[in-house]
Amino acid sequence: MATVRNYEGELASKLAEYRTLGQREAKASRPTSDAAAPDQHEVALSTAAEGWLAAEQQLFDRHVTEASREVVEATQKVIELQANAEQLMSDDSASSMVDAELAGVRPVLVRATEERLGAELSLKYFRASNDITEEARYPESIPWHLGVLAILVVVETTVNAFFYENSQGLLGGVVVALGIAALNMFVALGCGLFFRYKNLKAPDKKVVGWSSLVLFVFVSLFCNALFAAFRTEYQLVVDPSEFSEVSVAFRHAWPEAVLLFKGDMEFKDHWSFLLFGIGLLLSVWAFYKGYTLDDRFPGHGSKDKAFRAAAQLETEEQDKARHKVKELLHHRRAQVQAALHEPSTQVGMLARRIADLQHARKSMEQRAAAVLRDFSLVIGAYRQANASVSVLPRPAYFKNPPALAFAVDGSAADEVVVQLSGVQGLLKQLADDQREGLNARLNALQSDSAHLLNQSLSGFFADVRQEAQESITRRTPTIHRTSDSN
Repeated sequence: MATVRNYEGELASKLAEYRTLGQREAKASRPTSDAAAPDQHEVALSTAAEGWLAAEQQLFDRHVTEASREVVEATQKVIELQANAEQLMSDDSASSMVDAELAGVRPVLVRATEERLGAELSLKYFRASNDITEEARYPESIPWHLGVLAILVVVETTVNAFFYENSQGLLGGVVVALGIAALNMFVALGCGLFFRYKNLKAPDKKVVGWSSLVLFVFVSLFCNALFAAFRTEYQLVVDPSEFSEVSVAFRHAWPEAVLLFKGDMEFKDHWSFLLFGIGLLLSVWAFYKGYTLDDRFPGHGSKDKAFRAAAQLETEEQDKARHKVKELLHHRRAQVQAALHEPSTQVGMLARRIADLQHARKSMEQRAAAVLRDFSLVIGAYRQANASVSVLPRPAYFKNPPALAFAVDGSAADEVVVQLSGVQGLLKQLADDQREGLNARLNALQSDSAHLLNQSLSGFFADVRQEAQESITRRTPTIHRTSDSN
């Protein structure tokens, strides 16, 4: 299918060609003096000019067709807008739609509330049974809390490596020092962790807590004294890779460490005493880290974390429900606002269509005038060139101005413009008639939204809490219930 395009001066570009054709035809004594109709060259130019006029008319008719189709669509749109506005003004189902939306999320909220109530009950009972009046305190990050302990293990290993240096150099000292530091730190950490049990109310828990303190004091003093004494014996070992020699050195150090509790231990040199002091300080620090690894009441921190997690989950589910209600109410308000502004939007679109159609008509008329002008110019140049060369009288039709059989017509746009203007009037009338009712519905929706988001939603959450409490009550085994006796 050939592409139809606008006229862009194609006829005027043939001016020189037709001037040359006129001269050649005159040389051949054509056209004859008695010729009654234009020759083939003028006919060809007339056909081309009429083709361009037809193309301009066809392009304009497309604009008219599109505008006519938009008249039908706009008329249908008026009917739809009127029906939609009437439905919105009479629709008061916002509350029921919110209830239906909340009914879908109710089971999830009930489960979240049950979990929160269960965690809260467990936490309150634990606090009451142990006379706890303070909030749980524990580190936010366990790895970060223990990271300091890992650094201390590295520090003690580095320091002890120099103290345990033997014939194998620092490498042999590092191997022994790492084992000693790890044992020293983790025993102290465990004792500190169990020492928290002395804060609980149960006597057996208190015994465990204080026993861990006694164990820590004994182990830290004895082990650090043993390691200090073992340092001297270890340096005398000929082959540290032989387990038997290391074992003998360790057995020799054991009696020296026991003398610490008799107050009669002697350090061989000041390095051994320094090793004992550093190990003891780091043991105390590891004990403190174990004590503060969680809340000072064992179990308090885990129950508090469980309660906070359950409360956060419940809050998140409530926020989701609240967000769904907000979205629903916002969608209803947006529908009313769209119904208020849609007629004006359609009026603007039709105004642009009218302007486009009028512009298309004006453009067609201007290009048609250009076609006629260029056609007359080229025909005139052809005849003048022919007459200037020919020695014979020219045909009588040379004196008549050139004319075309086809003419463009833009009157079809008038009826369509009238129809578009009529639809504009219907839209404006529709906007005026329904503005008051839609504004009243919008104000009512805003008032209902405030009520639903505040009072109704709060009441819904209260009902969820009551249902969760009733669910917990039903799952609790009891001998007699009030409802059973009625």
